[in-house]
Amino acid sequence: MKLFSTFVIAAAAMMTVPAIAMAKDCGSRPAKLSLPDGATASEDQMKATASKFPGYATAVTTYRRCLADEVKSAGDEYDSVAADWKKQGDIFKAQPAK
Repeated sequence: MKLFSTFVIAAAAMMTVPAIAMAKDCGSRPAKLSLPDGATASEDQMKATASKFPGYATAVTTYRRCLADEVKSAGDEYDSVAADWKKQGDIFKAQPAK
């Protein structure tokens, strides 16, 4: 039983690694857009930032969507592995003692 418990812990730890690695496929988080102080900014500063905002918004939206997809994928993979693990455990337990 101790070997079985050790295997469960090791399997759970190994399943964590792929989920973390997959998140890296989304690339780096977009750099935060520097915003001017509306109370002291010039019109040119506001216009310059306004021209940068759509690209920033698109990059952040793409990044967030990628992360959400990766989290869902990791959850789906976990659910599949957990269901198969339960099935294999049930098969193992149903065998006559050796």
